[in-house]
Amino acid sequence: MERIMKTNRRNSERHQTMALMSNIYDGRNLFLGVVEDISTTGLRVAKIPARFDDSKGKCVSLINGLVGDVKITMQPCWVRATNRGMYKMIGFKIPDPPPEWTKFVRETLQSVPSEEPSGAMTM
Repeated sequence: MERIMKTNRRNSERHQTMALMSNIYDGRNLFLGVVEDISTTGLRVAKIPARFDDSKGKCVSLINGLVGDVKITMQPCWVRATNRGMYKMIGFKIPDPPPEWTKFVRETLQSVPSEEPSGAMTM
């Protein structure tokens, strides 16, 4: 079941990531998720347990990565049930991204090898 909360009006290009985790607090509980892509204004997090309350207007997250950790406030934009309803995949918007987030995104993208159009990794 997918629930679209708003029309997709992405302002920034999303980039796939590896080795990023998100500790998300919904106001009652803390949940661990896997960050699948990021941009300067949002991110997509998967493997969030179904108990996560996505009806809240905002939630707080600590994103853990190879370049460090950053705390951000996020708003769910869309939600999709995965793994037969055991988990959720959620697209989050970051209203007024802090400078620490912009720096985190830039450094994370610089630390990952880029892909050539043929699909071969460059080193």
